Amino acid sequence: MERLWYGEASMKYPKQWIVMVNIEDEPKTNKGYGDIYLVTPDKKEAYDKIKEIGDSMGDSMVIEGFDDTPQIGGLEICYQ
Repeated sequence: MERLWYGEASMKYPKQWIVMVNIEDEPKTNKGYGDIYLVTPDKKEAYDKIKEIGDSMGDSMVIEGFDDTPQIGGLEICYQ
């Protein structure tokens, strides 16, 4: 398992769902970190794994990887 800050994990695994266990908060910096348990593109699989783990591995959570791909415009439809 790899131990990372939440933000670092979400940037490392874009467009993925990340299951983190052994969550701890750093009060001085107001950031949290944890161990990466599972990285998957399937949201349902990530949440099912959280239910399966329960409290056996300390506090756990699911975060979504941040996708910083620029979006190219879209179409707007205006009715008159």
